[in-house]
Amino acid sequence: MSTQGKIYFTAALLFALVAGVIALTFVTQGTGAEGSREMPDLSEYNTYLYEEPRGIREFELVNDQGEPVDNDMLLGQWTIAFIGFTYCPDICPATMATLSRAAKQISPDVPDPQFLMISADPERDTPEQLSSYVSFFGDDFRGVTGDRETLRKLARDLNAVFTHRKDEEGEVVVDHSAHLALISPHGNFVGMVQPPMEADKIATIYHAVAHWIPPQN
Repeated sequence: MSTQGKIYFTAALLFALVAGVIALTFVTQGTGAEGSREMPDLSEYNTYLYEEPRGIREFELVNDQGEPVDNDMLLGQWTIAFIGFTYCPDICPATMATLSRAAKQISPDVPDPQFLMISADPERDTPEQLSSYVSFFGDDFRGVTGDRETLRKLARDLNAVFTHRKDEEGEVVVDHSAHLALISPHGNFVGMVQPPMEADKIATIYHAVAHWIPPQN
Protein backbone atom coordinates (compact mmCIF):
# COMPACT_ATOMS: atom_id res chain seq x y z
CA MET A 1 0.00 0.00 0.00
CA SER A 2 1.32 3.46 -0.92
CA THR A 3 1.95 6.17 1.65
CA GLN A 4 -1.07 8.09 0.38
CA GLY A 5 -3.18 4.96 0.63
CA LYS A 6 -2.08 4.36 4.19
CA ILE A 7 -3.06 7.93 5.08
CA TYR A 8 -6.52 7.45 3.55
CA PHE A 9 -6.92 4.12 5.34
CA THR A 10 -5.92 5.58 8.72
CA ALA A 11 -8.22 8.56 8.25
CA ALA A 12 -11.13 6.28 7.36
CA LEU A 13 -10.46 4.08 10.38
CA LEU A 14 -10.38 7.06 12.74
CA PHE A 15 -13.58 8.41 11.21
CA ALA A 16 -15.31 5.06 11.75
CA LEU A 17 -14.15 4.90 15.37
CA VAL A 18 -15.38 8.43 16.11
CA ALA A 19 -18.72 7.70 14.43
CA GLY A 20 -19.07 4.55 16.50
CA VAL A 21 -18.44 6.41 19.74
CA ILE A 22 -20.99 9.07 18.80
CA ALA A 23 -23.57 6.44 17.87
CA LEU A 24 -23.00 4.58 21.12
CA THR A 25 -23.45 7.81 23.05
CA PHE A 26 -26.78 8.46 21.35
CA VAL A 27 -27.96 4.90 21.99
CA THR A 28 -26.97 5.10 25.65
CA GLN A 29 -28.73 8.42 26.13
CA GLY A 30 -31.75 7.31 24.15
CA THR A 31 -32.30 4.30 26.40
CA GLY A 32 -31.91 6.39 29.53
CA ALA A 33 -28.90 4.30 30.61
CA GLU A 34 -27.20 7.17 32.42
CA GLY A 35 -25.99 6.66 35.94
CA SER A 36 -24.40 3.87 37.92
CA ARG A 37 -25.22 0.18 37.94
CA GLU A 38 -23.84 -0.07 41.47
CA MET A 39 -26.70 -0.36 43.94
CA PRO A 40 -26.58 2.50 46.47
CA ASP A 41 -26.52 1.65 50.17
CA LEU A 42 -29.41 3.53 51.75
CA SER A 43 -29.81 1.45 54.90
CA GLU A 44 -29.07 4.47 57.09
CA TYR A 45 -32.34 5.91 55.77
CA ASN A 46 -34.34 2.74 56.54
CA THR A 47 -34.37 2.04 52.81
CA TYR A 48 -33.68 -1.42 51.42
CA LEU A 49 -33.04 -2.15 47.75
CA TYR A 50 -33.22 -5.56 46.07
CA GLU A 51 -30.31 -6.97 44.10
CA GLU A 52 -32.88 -8.68 41.88
CA PRO A 53 -35.93 -6.66 40.80
CA ARG A 54 -39.34 -8.04 41.63
CA GLY A 55 -41.96 -8.13 38.93
CA ILE A 56 -45.43 -6.69 39.38
CA ARG A 57 -48.25 -8.83 38.07
CA GLU A 58 -50.48 -7.42 35.36
CA PHE A 59 -53.32 -5.34 36.71
CA GLU A 60 -56.24 -3.32 35.37
CA LEU A 61 -57.47 -0.49 37.57
CA VAL A 62 -58.90 3.03 37.28
CA ASN A 63 -56.93 6.20 37.99
CA ASP A 64 -58.04 9.39 39.69
CA GLN A 65 -59.23 10.74 36.34
CA GLY A 66 -61.58 7.82 35.82
CA GLU A 67 -59.36 6.36 33.09
CA PRO A 68 -58.51 2.64 32.83
CA VAL A 69 -54.83 1.99 33.62
CA ASP A 70 -52.52 -0.99 33.71
CA ASN A 71 -48.82 -1.68 34.29
CA ASP A 72 -47.90 0.78 31.55
CA MET A 73 -48.54 3.62 33.99
CA LEU A 74 -45.43 2.48 35.86
CA LEU A 75 -43.13 2.72 32.83
CA GLY A 76 -40.84 5.57 31.90
CA GLN A 77 -40.33 7.20 35.28
CA TRP A 78 -39.60 6.29 38.87
CA THR A 79 -42.69 5.78 41.00
CA ILE A 80 -42.92 6.19 44.76
CA ALA A 81 -46.03 4.26 45.78
CA PHE A 82 -47.84 3.51 49.00
CA ILE A 83 -51.07 1.94 50.19
CA GLY A 84 -53.62 4.36 51.61
CA PHE A 85 -57.15 5.70 51.44
CA THR A 86 -58.78 9.10 51.38
CA TYR A 87 -60.72 8.66 54.63
CA CYS A 88 -57.57 7.74 56.55
CA PRO A 89 -57.42 9.92 59.67
CA ASP A 90 -53.68 10.01 60.32
CA ILE A 91 -51.00 7.98 58.48
CA CYS A 92 -52.11 8.77 54.92
CA PRO A 93 -52.43 12.56 55.12
CA ALA A 94 -49.17 12.73 57.07
CA THR A 95 -47.41 10.60 54.45
CA MET A 96 -48.87 12.60 51.58
CA ALA A 97 -47.84 15.88 53.19
CA THR A 98 -44.31 14.56 53.73
CA LEU A 99 -44.09 13.42 50.10
CA SER A 100 -45.37 16.81 48.96
CA ARG A 101 -42.58 18.54 50.89
CA ALA A 102 -40.04 16.03 49.57
CA ALA A 103 -41.13 16.72 45.98
CA LYS A 104 -40.17 20.38 46.44
CA GLN A 105 -36.70 19.35 47.65
CA ILE A 106 -35.83 16.99 44.79
CA SER A 107 -32.83 18.22 42.82
CA PRO A 108 -33.63 19.63 39.36
CA ASP A 109 -30.88 17.48 37.81
CA VAL A 110 -33.06 14.34 38.07
CA PRO A 111 -36.51 13.69 36.54
CA ASP A 112 -39.48 14.10 38.85
CA PRO A 113 -40.95 10.85 40.17
CA GLN A 114 -44.59 9.85 40.07
CA PHE A 115 -46.20 9.66 43.51
CA LEU A 116 -48.89 6.99 43.56
CA MET A 117 -51.48 6.23 46.20
CA ILE A 118 -52.97 2.74 45.81
CA SER A 119 -56.39 2.66 47.44
CA ALA A 120 -57.05 0.23 50.25
CA ASP A 121 -60.69 1.36 50.40
CA PRO A 122 -62.06 1.23 46.84
CA GLU A 123 -65.71 1.22 47.89
CA ARG A 124 -65.35 4.80 49.15
CA ASP A 125 -62.38 5.88 47.04
CA THR A 126 -64.13 6.72 43.79
CA PRO A 127 -62.07 8.36 41.03
CA GLU A 128 -63.69 11.69 41.90
CA GLN A 129 -62.82 11.29 45.57
CA LEU A 130 -59.25 10.28 44.70
CA SER A 131 -58.82 13.20 42.32
CA SER A 132 -59.90 15.73 44.92
CA TYR A 133 -57.59 14.15 47.48
CA VAL A 134 -54.34 13.55 45.59
CA SER A 135 -54.41 16.76 43.54
CA PHE A 136 -54.25 18.76 46.78
CA PHE A 137 -50.69 17.52 47.35
CA GLY A 138 -49.16 18.21 43.94
CA ASP A 139 -49.28 17.79 40.18
CA ASP A 140 -47.18 14.61 40.26
CA PHE A 141 -49.56 12.79 42.63
CA ARG A 142 -51.78 10.07 41.24
CA GLY A 143 -54.22 7.56 42.67
CA VAL A 144 -55.63 4.22 41.55
CA THR A 145 -58.74 2.38 42.66
CA GLY A 146 -60.89 -0.45 41.36
CA ASP A 147 -61.56 -4.06 42.23
CA ARG A 148 -60.54 -4.81 45.82
CA GLU A 149 -58.86 -8.11 45.04
CA THR A 150 -56.83 -6.58 42.22
CA LEU A 151 -55.70 -3.85 44.57
CA ARG A 152 -54.86 -6.44 47.20
CA LYS A 153 -52.69 -8.38 44.71
CA LEU A 154 -50.91 -5.19 43.68
CA ALA A 155 -50.28 -4.38 47.33
CA ARG A 156 -48.82 -7.87 47.92
CA ASP A 157 -46.48 -7.40 44.96
CA LEU A 158 -45.16 -4.34 46.80
CA ASN A 159 -44.72 -6.24 50.08
CA ALA A 160 -47.80 -4.50 51.49
CA VAL A 161 -51.14 -5.60 52.90
CA PHE A 162 -54.44 -4.04 53.88
CA THR A 163 -57.44 -5.38 55.79
CA HIS A 164 -60.95 -4.22 56.65
CA ARG A 165 -62.68 -4.60 59.99
CA LYS A 166 -65.41 -2.89 62.00
CA ASP A 167 -64.89 -1.13 65.29
CA GLU A 168 -67.16 -1.26 68.34
CA GLU A 169 -69.52 1.24 66.73
CA GLY A 170 -69.77 -0.70 63.48
CA GLU A 171 -67.66 1.75 61.51
CA VAL A 172 -65.30 0.42 58.83
CA VAL A 173 -61.66 0.52 59.84
CA VAL A 174 -58.93 0.01 57.23
CA ASP A 175 -55.53 -1.20 58.41
CA HIS A 176 -52.65 -1.03 55.92
CA SER A 177 -48.89 -1.10 55.52
CA ALA A 178 -47.12 2.22 55.91
CA HIS A 179 -43.90 1.83 53.87
CA LEU A 180 -43.12 3.42 50.51
CA ALA A 181 -42.46 1.19 47.51
CA LEU A 182 -39.83 2.19 44.95
CA ILE A 183 -40.77 1.18 41.41
CA SER A 184 -38.17 1.53 38.66
CA PRO A 185 -38.84 3.05 35.21
CA HIS A 186 -39.03 -0.55 33.93
CA GLY A 187 -42.06 -1.18 36.15
CA ASN A 188 -40.30 -3.40 38.69
CA PHE A 189 -40.49 -3.24 42.48
CA VAL A 190 -36.88 -2.59 43.51
CA GLY A 191 -36.97 -1.35 47.10
CA MET A 192 -38.88 0.00 50.06
CA VAL A 193 -38.62 2.92 52.45
CA GLN A 194 -39.67 2.16 56.00
CA PRO A 195 -41.12 4.74 58.42
CA PRO A 196 -40.55 7.18 59.98
CA MET A 197 -40.88 9.43 56.95
CA GLU A 198 -38.96 12.69 56.66
CA ALA A 199 -39.12 14.93 53.60
CA ASP A 200 -35.40 15.69 53.35
CA LYS A 201 -34.48 12.02 53.67
CA ILE A 202 -36.98 10.97 51.00
CA ALA A 203 -35.50 13.59 48.64
CA THR A 204 -32.01 12.23 49.35
CA ILE A 205 -33.18 8.65 48.81
CA TYR A 206 -34.82 9.51 45.51
CA HIS A 207 -31.80 11.41 44.27
CA ALA A 208 -29.68 8.30 44.91
CA VAL A 209 -31.99 5.84 43.16
CA ALA A 210 -32.61 8.22 40.25
CA HIS A 211 -28.89 7.90 39.43
CA TRP A 212 -29.00 4.10 39.78
CA ILE A 213 -29.61 1.78 36.86
CA PRO A 214 -31.32 -1.23 38.45
CA PRO A 215 -31.27 -4.59 36.67
CA GLN A 216 -34.30 -5.62 34.65
CA ASN A 217 -36.35 -8.79 34.88
